[in-house]
Amino acid sequence: MASKAQAGAKPIMTDVAIQDRTGKGWDAWFAALDKAGAAKLDHKGITALLDAKFKPGPWWGQMIAVSYERARGIRAMNQKCDGQFSVSVSKVMPVSLAKLYAATANDAARKTWFPRGAFATSSQTKDKYFRGAWGKDGARLEINFYAKGADKAQIVVQVNKLDSNDAVESERTIWKKALEKLSTTLKISVPLMFKS
Repeated sequence: MASKAQAGAKPIMTDVAIQDRTGKGWDAWFAALDKAGAAKLDHKGITALLDAKFKPGPWWGQMIAVSYERARGIRAMNQKCDGQFSVSVSKVMPVSLAKLYAATANDAARKTWFPRGAFATSSQTKDKYFRGAWGKDGARLEINFYAKGADKAQIVVQVNKLDSNDAVESERTIWKKALEKLSTTLKISVPLMFKS
């Protein structure tokens, strides 16, 4: 997938911010990594090089490595270090965590808002997460739920194992529409419809 990555992508944070936190700006980090041969390494190799030679710390090492990979065209936006792509979409809803979870876990309720496509549940924990196979191309769907107050909860949909940035944008559009539909459905639903 690296061939589809666009070299020169913008770093994750500003030059001032990275310099304040690590002592080097992006140009200095990228030049140091180029000189050390990082362009020939995979993600783990780049983070190991950073840790051994420059010691920015684990979190900053990841930040620098990902920004370097994107800047050099080694990794595309939304691409993970294994070469696959993922995307997430979230929305805070004005309903309880239990009601939001039930709108996903209950088969009949889910059909009112869920996008068309093959979905096979693989695991779930009440009021926490709902996961499974999505579509026919091997993608995985991970839906997480978070309480945001007494009558407010967040749903986060993440689609993993996508094969391209085009697939990312397609799934992003599909799930944004689905979460809008869910929001509308929850606003007009009869409370018993989503009883778990």
